[in-house]
Parts: sequence; structure tokens; C-alpha cells
Amino acid sequence: MSKIPADFRIQGIIAAPGTAFLPNHDINTSAIKEYVEFLVNNNITGVFILGTLGEGMSLTVSERKEVASAWVGYGKDRLSAVIVHVGTGNLRESIELARHAQEIGATAFACMSPSYFRPANEADLVDYMEQIAKAAPEIPFYYYCINFMSGLYLNTATFLELASDRIPNLRGIKMSSRELPSLLDCTVVCSGKYDVLVGTDEQLLTSLVIGVRTPIVNGFLGNIFKRMRDAFDQGDIEAARKEQVLVRKIVHVRDKYGGGPAGVKAFLKCLGLDLGPVRLPLKDVPSARLPDLKKDLSECGLATR
Repeated sequence: MSKIPADFRIQGIIAAPGTAFLPNHDINTSAIKEYVEFLVNNNITGVFILGTLGEGMSLTVSERKEVASAWVGYGKDRLSAVIVHVGTGNLRESIELARHAQEIGATAFACMSPSYFRPANEADLVDYMEQIAKAAPEIPFYYYCINFMSGLYLNTATFLELASDRIPNLRGIKMSSRELPSLLDCTVVCSGKYDVLVGTDEQLLTSLVIGVRTPIVNGFLGNIFKRMRDAFDQGDIEAARKEQVLVRKIVHVRDKYGGGPAGVKAFLKCLGLDLGPVRLPLKDVPSARLPDLKKDLSECGLATR
């Protein structure tokens, strides 16, 4: 039986940080200390590292271990949660990363499906995730559902139901897939026992209505989400809606400059935090476009430098 409390929950406002690189594209873990302070100053209470925005799939196993160790080290006195994403293209590397996450004292770990050879159905997905989860049985495990990146369009609530008796340390999901009915289903399956985290910036207010209170967002949105959630809790839906409209405006700016890890790094550079380049096959936002980006961000109320 798992020693992890059955009602374990990730609380607060969680960021999905980028991974800092040097100009030669080597990882730059020394940047994490400043990054943590930036996040804390933006009302971020925890991090979900090495996911999509963290370019985890573009790093080697050894690099991912080094980055994870640095986040746990720098974040231990400043962040309430460091969740390590361990998804890879194969089972054995994910198992290795899961073991490492437990060894370094991560709060929890998560895994997305492989995207080349994909599980054919929910039962096969349980078989796969069970092997990864049991490699780190002492810390909570979360399934990372991001179907538009993984190409895996299965019923996430069915996965949770099938996994309930198979994965003792399964405590929830990070739902970045955009289907709101599926998000709702995950909050009620198995009598609502699972912790559901939402990873879609455009659906933060809708998620609050559904009952999902903990987001995984871009770090520069922490203050906005806090205002949104506070207004929602006070019954001021119009004020909460205005904050969601602002987030949507920022998303439009992000898409204008390319989005993804490159767009986020360009945003952060304009906000005073330089994380260096992205790795191929991604391409950086051209430096010539940064003045216009700064102007657009300023019009959204973000303090550029």
C-alpha cells in the first residue's frame, strides 16, 4: 500500500518553466536561481519542469537529471512543489528518470505517452504508465495528457478508472488537452479522488467553474491568475472574466511571435529574464522582432525591460 496520502493535492499556482541554454545550446542550470525568484515574484508557488515549454524531449537523459536536480536544489526553500516530467520516447529511459526524480526528492513526477509508437487503447496506456510509476513508488505520480502534441487521443477519465487499482501512487493528471468535457469527466471519475491540474492558459476561468483550481501556466501569468481566482472566489465573475480576457490577449501576442518554447523565451527576455536560445528543430524569435514584442507586452500591462 502506498504511503502517499490518498488526498494528496498540488496546490497554488504552478509554472511550466523553460530550460535555460547557453549560446552554444548547452544547458545552463546556473540561471535557475534567478528564474525561481522571477517566478516567486509572479505569485508562482511551484513548477512542472521539463515538459513541453521546458523542451524536455530535446534533452538527453543526463541533461534532464542535471536540470531536475538543480530545480529541486534551488527550489527547496522557495517553492512548494517541483514536479518532474519523465516522459521520453521509450519505457526504459522514463523509468530511469522516474527513479532519479525520487532520489533527488522531487515533490511528484509525471509522464506523457510516447508519441511514435503509441498505446492503442486505455488499457495499454495503463500497462505503460504502471511500469514508470512503480519505479518511484514513494512519490506521487501524475499522467500528463497533451493529445495535440503526443497524438494520443484516448479517454483520460477511462485511463484513471482503469489505473485506479493498478497504480498505487497515481494521484492525478496534468490536463493540457483542450477538451473541456474530458476535463470535467476527470474531476468526477472514481468519486472525484484524483487531483486534476489544468495546463491550458485559455481555459483558466472555465476550469475554475468546473472545479479545477490549480493551473500549470506560463510563469508570467501567475499574478493574473491569482487576481482571477481571487475574484472568482469572491463571486465577482465580471472581474474574473476581465482577467481571462487579458490572458487571451496575451495568448494572441504569443501566437503572433510563434508561440511554444521560443515564444516563451522571447517573452521572458523582454521581461528581463534571458534563458538563452531554443534547441533545433525549434527556432528563436528573431531579435529584430523583440522591440515590437516589448510594445505588445506593455500594452497587455506586463512590465518589460
